[in-house]
Amino acid sequence: MTESRREISLWRFGDEPCPYTLISEPKLTLELERLSGARIIGRGSIGTTACVSLQPNLLPENANQDRYVVREFAIGDNSLEPESMWKLRVVFDGHLGHQTVDHAAENLPRMVESRLQACTSTDSNLVSQVLSETIQAYDDSLLSDLYSAMRSDGQNPLSEEEVRDFISDCEFDFGSGGQDYLKVLRCMQGTTVVLVLTSPDCKDLWVASLGDSYTVLGLQRDGHHRWEAIPLSSCHNGRNIQERERLSEKHPNEPEVVIRNRVLGAMSLTRAVGDFHYKLPQLYTDRLFMNVEPGWSRSEKRFVNSFIGRNLTPPYISNIPDVRYVNLRLDNTIGINGKERRMCLLMCTDGLADLYEDENDECEETDMFRRWIEVAAGSESNGALALLRDALGGTDEATVSSMLTAEIYDKWMDDTTILFEFL
Repeated sequence: MTESRREISLWRFGDEPCPYTLISEPKLTLELERLSGARIIGRGSIGTTACVSLQPNLLPENANQDRYVVREFAIGDNSLEPESMWKLRVVFDGHLGHQTVDHAAENLPRMVESRLQACTSTDSNLVSQVLSETIQAYDDSLLSDLYSAMRSDGQNPLSEEEVRDFISDCEFDFGSGGQDYLKVLRCMQGTTVVLVLTSPDCKDLWVASLGDSYTVLGLQRDGHHRWEAIPLSSCHNGRNIQERERLSEKHPNEPEVVIRNRVLGAMSLTRAVGDFHYKLPQLYTDRLFMNVEPGWSRSEKRFVNSFIGRNLTPPYISNIPDVRYVNLRLDNTIGINGKERRMCLLMCTDGLADLYEDENDECEETDMFRRWIEVAAGSESNGALALLRDALGGTDEATVSSMLTAEIYDKWMDDTTILFEFL
């Protein structure tokens, strides 16, 4: 027998034993592959990207809001031969709905490609500037779309009557395609962005970070079997003291700008695409966002009402990413000296770190990063899938089965997306 109903007690399932279905091998591995959409993009061993994205709670309201994109393109006079292609990988961690993250996954990578192709040079500083400006421009376009839909220049507040008329038009428009309605929703939701770009010879690498997803570089040097793990992304949340200080400096007379490591006591992220209830004056939330139907759920509206009175001098959430350039042949800032035998790249949403939460209390974050690299690099097939399996319980069939089949209405784990490749 490969399946049987059991109960398990794990902290993430609550105080009571949780019913689940025990799945034995080899069916357990196949089920994890299916639920996570495990796949490998590309050919060969170097340059292929292993991908997984998982939310095991299959209720429609709990559907996975992570997205990822892997694409290649030529810049300038480069041919379309594989050895001449630039490679772009982008991971998004959406929240409050699917419209913003879907729109970002479809449009932001294309904007990056288009703007890079228009460049007259691939100087590292210029490329860094393009990546930063493109992410900001994409976020700005969401606001421009909102103003366009509202027939507003964004300078003069709309009256209550104008907002009611606009919402009425939105509802009618929603029934016939809903473009204005969707433009509003994309401002009411948000997503993080972490982006990695590599040059055709894989000598140059750029990382653009907006939010709290991760990018980790793995190095294995000549004469050593041990992997080193070097985080390349920035963590933009309220636990980051530099982010808290930045917010305090921008809002000096607002002691409640960060409460319990959350922006306005609510948002853990300090930088993101969308989330304009943190970027626009309160009246847009009160008059527009709160009245769009279907829009935020009742619980989401109660949550917004709990903090929106602290919105005094927006914006509070930034759309400016951190961009980092790395020379993969020689970069003294991270110890690359040309003696590296192998390199690899791992990108993931913060759901992966959450799955290691018990261990995070006992080990340094750098040790967790190294474990990620060692597990993924040690796989003979899909390194992202191997790491996901490790995070869910590894060889413990009962724990992994419970993480996939727990009979609970609410989410018991965060959406988790992992990309892994050798460079």
